[in-house]
Amino acid sequence: MSFWESQESLTVLQWFLRAVVIYFYMLLLTKLMGQREIGQLRLFDFIIAVTVGSILGGVLSSSNNSLTGPFVTLTTLAATQIFLSYIALNFSRIRRVIAEEPIILIQNGQLLEQAMKKTKINLDTLMSQLRQKNFFNPGNVEFAVLEPNGKLSVIPKSQSRPVTPADLSITTKYEGYPVMLIEDGNIIQDNLNRNNLSESWLMEQLKKFNIQSPDELLVAMLDTTGNLYFSPKNFAPERTRSS
Repeated sequence: MSFWESQESLTVLQWFLRAVVIYFYMLLLTKLMGQREIGQLRLFDFIIAVTVGSILGGVLSSSNNSLTGPFVTLTTLAATQIFLSYIALNFSRIRRVIAEEPIILIQNGQLLEQAMKKTKINLDTLMSQLRQKNFFNPGNVEFAVLEPNGKLSVIPKSQSRPVTPADLSITTKYEGYPVMLIEDGNIIQDNLNRNNLSESWLMEQLKKFNIQSPDELLVAMLDTTGNLYFSPKNFAPERTRSS
């Protein structure tokens, strides 16, 4: 191997190792800073995320620059964010200073002009967000609240909301959360044990539907009423001929 070929191989290896190190470093920062969807991030959280991304992008664009400086910067940003999140979580008075508060924009069908000016939301934007919530008349809204993540929460007036079983004094059964028993053909033994079920019981239930092996299933779930839902692998719906 020539000198230039060895240098090129070394450069490729450097790029690869830097990418791997940065990948796991980003994964660690994400876990430490808490997982939230983009839509749930506050404005300042979003700015921090963009800053972190731009710093890491600069590191990945060169294989010669040292990782020490960017890692110290990112670690400091992450540590500060984690510290402030902890403070905001445990001290409500400080949370009101460093975090945004929900702001009421509509109360009892009336638009609150001062709140709209404070949040820099004009009438067109507010009406657009109301329409996305299926409210075309602000008079039908009891409360519209701008959340810290920028989304609008709408509580309709009692006369405008859909009828619920509670309105009709109808009792309903507890639905609960379904339990995953089979995933990608693999039996989840921990979930069986938590619900005092056995693998033999599961196979007996599956045989009622002519399923001989869990490998045939993409997923199988059990709800709180005892109903078993499953979906086979490579399911193809029946085709119907058009006349």
